[in-house]
Amino acid sequence: MRATVESMIMLQNRPALYVDADSCPVKEEIDRVCLKHAIVPQYVATINHYSPNSEYGDWKIIDDADQAVDLFILNRVKRGDIVITQDLSFAVLLTSRGVYAITPRGKLIEEADADEIMLRKHLRQKTQKRGNRIKGPPPLLEQDRLNFQDKLDDFLSKHEGIL
Repeated sequence: MRATVESMIMLQNRPALYVDADSCPVKEEIDRVCLKHAIVPQYVATINHYSPNSEYGDWKIIDDADQAVDLFILNRVKRGDIVITQDLSFAVLLTSRGVYAITPRGKLIEEADADEIMLRKHLRQKTQKRGNRIKGPPPLLEQDRLNFQDKLDDFLSKHEGIL
């Protein structure tokens, strides 16, 4: 079957789904949902964090430099693309560019969240400078994985017209 010019243009203009793959805990869930929606996720990881446990998707392996993955993604995303990341500060930056940012717990970060996210980051940094230990997020449970998978599936289903 021959692809029409219109269908080729639609594929070229189709939003991409990038994954900040350094320590991403939901790669299998991303693969499952992306297969269902015929989307090829773009995994981006540094050489030191590459773990080939994802059998689907396109992997970009880059040098291990500070913020290398964020910069790689930032230089390639366009308005309407989707990025899955745990880095909330990065997510805020993405939303300001019209990019959808989703956490591995399934939360869609919005521009309205920016002030609170940046304030929390500032307070965390102040606490760390004083030498106080800060607890990280709670461990990711199976229910969290299922929640992420459902939220990503719902998000992609609602945006099928643009994907």
